[in-house]
Amino acid sequence: MRQVSLATKIGTTADLRPGAPDVIVASEPTLGATLRTKGRFYFLCEVARQHGNAGGDVAKEVADLARQEYYYDLSAGIEVSLRKALRQANRRAAQRLRDQRGRVALHCACAVVVNNELYAARIGAAQVFLVRRARLFLPGDEPGELADFVHRTTTREAESLGGVADVLPDVWRQSIEPGDTLILASGALVEGLGAEALKNAAITLHPRAAAEHINNRAVADGVIGSAAAIFIEVSAATGAAGRVVPEPASAEATEVLIAEGIRSRLESIWRRRPKVAQAIGAAAVPAAKAVGKTVAVGFELMPRRAPPLPRRPDTARDRSRRQRRAASLLAVLLLLVAGGIGALAYRDFQQNRVTGDYALAILSIESDISAAERAADRKPPDNELARQRIDHARVALDAAARSPAAVESHVASLREQIAALDDRITGVVVDLARVTGTDGLPIAPGAKPTALVGTTNGLYAADPGAGRLWRIFGDPTQVASVLTKGTLDVAAPRLVANLGEVVYSLDDQKHLWRAEGTGVADVTPDDSETWKSVDALAVFVANLYILDATSGQVWKHESFPGTSFLRAVGYLTQPIPAGVGRSIAVDQDIWIITTQGEILRFRRLTTSFTASRVDFVPRWTGVPIKPTAVQAIDIQRAIYFLDAANKVVVQMTRDGGEMARFPLPSNLPEPSAFYVSEGLRTIYTIHGSKVVATELRA
Repeated sequence: MRQVSLATKIGTTADLRPGAPDVIVASEPTLGATLRTKGRFYFLCEVARQHGNAGGDVAKEVADLARQEYYYDLSAGIEVSLRKALRQANRRAAQRLRDQRGRVALHCACAVVVNNELYAARIGAAQVFLVRRARLFLPGDEPGELADFVHRTTTREAESLGGVADVLPDVWRQSIEPGDTLILASGALVEGLGAEALKNAAITLHPRAAAEHINNRAVADGVIGSAAAIFIEVSAATGAAGRVVPEPASAEATEVLIAEGIRSRLESIWRRRPKVAQAIGAAAVPAAKAVGKTVAVGFELMPRRAPPLPRRPDTARDRSRRQRRAASLLAVLLLLVAGGIGALAYRDFQQNRVTGDYALAILSIESDISAAERAADRKPPDNELARQRIDHARVALDAAARSPAAVESHVASLREQIAALDDRITGVVVDLARVTGTDGLPIAPGAKPTALVGTTNGLYAADPGAGRLWRIFGDPTQVASVLTKGTLDVAAPRLVANLGEVVYSLDDQKHLWRAEGTGVADVTPDDSETWKSVDALAVFVANLYILDATSGQVWKHESFPGTSFLRAVGYLTQPIPAGVGRSIAVDQDIWIITTQGEILRFRRLTTSFTASRVDFVPRWTGVPIKPTAVQAIDIQRAIYFLDAANKVVVQMTRDGGEMARFPLPSNLPEPSAFYVSEGLRTIYTIHGSKVVATELRA
C-alpha cells in the first residue's frame, strides 16, 4: 500500500499561560530527508504546580536535551532513538533535581510522527491519547517491535521524570491515518477535567481552538496544577506529488455505496424494459407459431369423436395481449431476482455490522477490565475508579451477550474475570461455594455460613448449608474442614463459639462439639433437652451460655476445664419475652439482641446467682440502627453491633457511646454474621457464601 503524505495542525497552551513553568516543544523539520527519517517530534514537560515555578529551568533544559538526543543519531531506529533520548532526559532531571529533595516533580509525555507511524512514550503522570473516529485510545503496556535492539531488557517504573536514576520507558508504536488527533496532556489536566473533555475538544474544534477551550475550562473549573496540553491533528497533505497521492477515499459509508450500486443497476434494467419486452416478443413469435402448429398436428392425429368446431381466428389484439403478458411476467421475475440479490446483500451487511459491533463491545469491555486492574494495583488502590470500570464492563457485557455474534465461551471467560476482579475490589477473602477438591470440582456448592468467630488459628465459620465447620487461615488463604456432616455422628454445624483457641460448634441436632487442634469430642450436656430452642451460644470463662428464645431464658452450664458441662441453670432473673431473642455475647455482662433491634444488657450482682437487667441507652451519633448481631469480647476495648439491613458495623463503648461506623460492601447480599479483629484492624463478614474483609479504620 502506498504511504499517504501527511500534514499536521498544532494547537498548544504554551502561549496562553506565559508565566507557567511547563515546557512544550513541537519540532517539525523543514528538511525533507530529516522529516522522512526522524519525523516530527513533540514533547511536553509538566512541572507539578504545588511546587511553584522552581522547576521551569530544569524542565526547559530536559526538553531541549530530549530533542537534541533524538535528532542526533540518524542511524538508529525511531524507537531506539526515542528511548535513548528519554533516558538521557531522565538522567539529567535526576541530576538537577537531586538537591531539591522532592520539592520539584517533573512529568513528561513524548510523541514522534514518522511517515504513517506514531511512536509515543511517557514518564510520570503526563498522558498520551489518540483520537480516532471519535474514540479515545491510550498507549498499550507492551514495548514496540524494536525492543530487541535496546541494550537493556529490564524496565523500572518511575512515578516522575528523574524520580529514578535510570529508567527504561515503554514506547508505543501505532499506525496513523488522516483524521487522527494526537493529544499530549499533563496529569493534573487529565485528573481535573477528565479525558472525555479532551476528546470532545479534539473532535469538535480546530487544534488551536481546542487548546484555548481546554485552557479556559481549566481556569473555570479551578484545576490545580499544570494545564499544559498539545493537540496535533493529522490530515492528508494537499501539496504532495500526484504519483504518491492515493485514490481519494469515499466519504460515504460502505452500506451506502452497496445500496447505490444496486439502485443504479435496477434503474438501468428498468430503462431498458421496453426494448427487452419488444425483443422478447419478436423472438417469441416464431416459437409460438411452431408450437401452435405442433399442437394442431397433435390434435389432428388424435381420434375424432365429433366434428371439429370452427376455430376462432387469432387476431392481432390477442397476440399483442399475450406479448404484454409475457413481458410483464419476465419483468416481475427480474424484479424478484433483483430483490433476492438485494436481500442477500443486506443480510450480509447486517451480519458484518453485528459482528463488528460485537467486536468493538468486547474490545471496550477488555479495556474496562484492564483499567480496573490498574486502578486496583495502585498504592493505595483506587477502588472507587475500579468499581466504576467494573460496573460499566458488566453492563456492556450483558448487552454484548445478547448479540447474535456472541461467543458464549468468551463471554463466560470475561464474566469470570469481572467476578474475580469484583471480589478482589470488594475484599472477598474466600468464596466457600467455589472451594474445590482434588478433582477440581466444588466440594460445597450450597455453602451458606450463618456464624463466624476468630482465633489465633484463623476464622471458623459454621455452614449448615454445606454441613461443615470451616477453618479459614493462612496467606494465601487456605480452607479446611474441621467438622463434616456424616462423620463421627456430626450433623450440620449451625452455631460456633470459642474459648481462646478451643472452638465449640452446635449442630442442628443440638449436639455440642469441642475442637482443639486435630481432636474433636462430643461435649453435649446431659440435660440438653432443657433447651426448647438454641438461637445463639457463647462460651465465657469455660462456661456455656445458650440463648433459648422460645422460653426467653439464657441457660448457663458451668465447667472448669471446658471439656464437660454441668446441668443447665436459668441465668436470667426475669426471662425476656418469648420469641424475641436473636444474638448473644458474654463478657463481664450478657448482651442480647432482639428481633426488633433492641439491645438488652444483663449483669450478675455480687450476692446473686442470676443476672438482672441493667439500663443501657445507646447514644447514636447518626441515624439510629437496628442491630441484628453483637460482639462483646472482654479483652477488646469496644463492643460491636451489626446492622444487616443497612450493611453497617457500629463500634461502641460499653457505656453506650458510639465511636464509629463502618459501611460494608453495598454490592453484596445482606451479611448473615460478622467478627471484628482489633489486632488485625479488620471486620470479617459473611455475605451468602463469601467471607469479606473490611478495614477497621482508626
